[in-house]
Amino acid sequence: MWPVLAIVALGLGIWLRWIHKNRRMLNMAKQLPGPPALPIIGNAFLFMVEPLEFVRVIKDLMTKYGGVFRAWLGPDLNIIVSNPDDVKILLTSNKTTVKGPQYKYMAHFLGGGILTGSGTPWRKHRKIAAPNYGKRAIKSYVNIFNSEVDLLIKKFMETPKGQQIDINKYIVQTTTYTVCQTLIGLSREEMLELPHLQTIIDETPELYDLIFDRMRKWYLQLNPVFWLTKLYKQHKKFMKIIREFSMTIVKHRMEKLNSIDEKKKQLLNAGEDSINSTQFSVIDRFILSQELDPTELLNETFTIFTTSQEALAKISSLTLLMMAFHPKCQEKLHAEIVSVIGNKDRPVTYEDIKQMPYLDMVFKEVIRLFPIAGMMQRTITEDIAISTCTIPAGASLLVPTYHLHRSPKYWPNPDVFDPERFSPENTKTRNPYCYVPFSLGSMDCLGRHYAEKLVKTIVIRIMQNFKLSTLNKYEDLRVIIVISTTIMDGFQAIVTPR
Repeated sequence: MWPVLAIVALGLGIWLRWIHKNRRMLNMAKQLPGPPALPIIGNAFLFMVEPLEFVRVIKDLMTKYGGVFRAWLGPDLNIIVSNPDDVKILLTSNKTTVKGPQYKYMAHFLGGGILTGSGTPWRKHRKIAAPNYGKRAIKSYVNIFNSEVDLLIKKFMETPKGQQIDINKYIVQTTTYTVCQTLIGLSREEMLELPHLQTIIDETPELYDLIFDRMRKWYLQLNPVFWLTKLYKQHKKFMKIIREFSMTIVKHRMEKLNSIDEKKKQLLNAGEDSINSTQFSVIDRFILSQELDPTELLNETFTIFTTSQEALAKISSLTLLMMAFHPKCQEKLHAEIVSVIGNKDRPVTYEDIKQMPYLDMVFKEVIRLFPIAGMMQRTITEDIAISTCTIPAGASLLVPTYHLHRSPKYWPNPDVFDPERFSPENTKTRNPYCYVPFSLGSMDCLGRHYAEKLVKTIVIRIMQNFKLSTLNKYEDLRVIIVISTTIMDGFQAIVTPR
């Protein structure tokens, strides 16, 4: 009995000490609307639901409490903000340049780098990687984009005619192979010999499920509890696979760099572009910079890989799926493609893409409805005033991107797919900050232009060669947020050769 009482007393003492230490934040939080919270665990039970229900829970809270409200995840105060002007202030402020506490569960696999990190190391790593996401580098990737899509077209040609398939299973292979040869810098032969490549492609959704489970289930955030679950076995398996995969990539690039002229390396580190520095991959730049320790190098290698290949496959698949659901949009987009490229299939150039405004509208509407980052979380490092209140230091900002993009306050018929929302005329009449698919400010998405060009290349080439249809209904799509926004039942479509 005495040991139990001692544990209870210790827990109570820790809780009371936490209350005293955070009394200012607690008092400021009381000024905000939000659901009633339980001691210690806060509103954690609200979010311990399946992914499909999770989307509804956030929507209901926004409907009930408005554009700014609070929710407690254990001891973490989250301020959920969906007022566009407040979103602009918060995402562009230097008081919100630290990722939120829930990112630590991603950092277990990716480290504190480009995706999950903050502060000086994050800024340095991002600056090192940036040239490979610029216009000049993307132009140099065009041949690889097209050659990999050639193989995708061939795979689609081999599928049974009239049969519905999950197109994402094919497209994710294309985006994976493209990323490996462009951003990672491997030859196709080296890429195909990577250990665990296909396992990572196939099981990345399970990795995201694991991470999301820890984010939304408070008891899994207690390490002693987590260590007793089967999820911990999965965790260790993924850690081992990721390490071996990343070590092999780094080894390949180090061997390649040893064969490059020393003068070119020096010029690259000095920032000289005269040597056509696009021949260096992101991983090469990390190695040559000597800014990363061995663990950081492995973590950033996997981050560059997984944040590109899986996300780009989803966007590409969703764009084609929307065309299957909306034949009139498909006809209009196909007509635009033919007007620029002609009826004969040929490689897509950077300049071709710039001449397709309707494709751009389609792309924007897809990532409005299905933003890759369904939610964004930042830590508030100093008090910051917004339209209705002051958010206290120590709280977490949460921007519900998916729900903001589907808010009826800013989007008529928000769940309808309508590319015309992004016509110049319609764009002018809308608050620009109700649309933040790539975030804002210094922490915006580094790979947005790379993503746009690769996705559009895939869409153009597939639509040159195939007509898309589906046996399903758009209204029946079950959209979920599991780190990223995705479709619960897969990306089912029929690809019919034109």
